[in-house]
Amino acid sequence: MIDEKSLHSQLLKQARFLAQKERKRPTQASLRRSVSASYYALFHLLVDEATRLMLSGPARSHLRDRLARAFQHSTMKQVAVEFTKKSIPRKLTYCFNQQPVQQELIDVASSFLELQEARHDADYNRARRFTRREALDFADMTKQAFEDWKQVRGSLQADTFLTGLLAYKHMQG
Repeated sequence: MIDEKSLHSQLLKQARFLAQKERKRPTQASLRRSVSASYYALFHLLVDEATRLMLSGPARSHLRDRLARAFQHSTMKQVAVEFTKKSIPRKLTYCFNQQPVQQELIDVASSFLELQEARHDADYNRARRFTRREALDFADMTKQAFEDWKQVRGSLQADTFLTGLLAYKHMQG
């Protein structure tokens, strides 16, 4: 569920705020934190959706919080890469009934990859300089990924994607 009080919605709002914080000549600190917040907004949306798929109901919120810590950025990247390819590995396509991957799901996976790379640059590449426009573009990309996710949410393909984000390495094909 994408609600305004969720962590992922707050992070997206923060990304936009940080990109616009200084009226003139934004600091690299603000722009870098904005880029990072955009990535983490999508990251937390996907983790939240996956844990809710696996453990539903309000009585399981503490268990979902614990499960959320099991998600690894590298595994999530690997799954996102697979969903952007023309040919998905057999261990992920068993539920697709030979249907092509939904374009919105490909777009979410592509955005995740681009945002993760930008976040890595923002956090670790001191030579990389960001502009306000770039930071706002990343926030816009995240917002679009939220919208794309709404289109596929609850589909068998989306559920397979979410399951893969946690368990890809252990899934059998």
